[in-house]
Amino acid sequence: MRIDEPLWPVVRETARQILRVENLVLAFPDRCVKDFEKLLLDMSDFQPAKVTFPSYIIHSTEDVKIHQNSANSSDESLVAYIGLTEPEINVRWVKMNIDEGWGEILIACRELLEAGYPGCIGCGGPNSELPWNEAKNRAKLP
Repeated sequence: MRIDEPLWPVVRETARQILRVENLVLAFPDRCVKDFEKLLLDMSDFQPAKVTFPSYIIHSTEDVKIHQNSANSSDESLVAYIGLTEPEINVRWVKMNIDEGWGEILIACRELLEAGYPGCIGCGGPNSELPWNEAKNRAKLP
């Protein structure tokens, strides 16, 4: 995916979330498991001090849902979604079919890890240190 494509910012932001945020649980179809397990190995190789990693559950729908569990309760919130059904405005939306979107997220994760993210300043890409604005991002989508 090129930097000038409308979905590039949300793909990068979602990848940064996967690499940085604690207590993430990804829900995806069974065919995504091998790629995710490879990503976890890459994360442990590139971030040797990291002790907690995202987990996953398998579901039967054609999307990927990324939830963050609350550290103090059983509450969870949807933080990112890969699929063609529009989620709530507070959710990062990768508006792509699952195979294409999941593939782009994995590529972005790998690129960020190779650049030293999240242990570096500025290596997350343009605007990576600014708060995410989902409404502004969706306004740019086709």
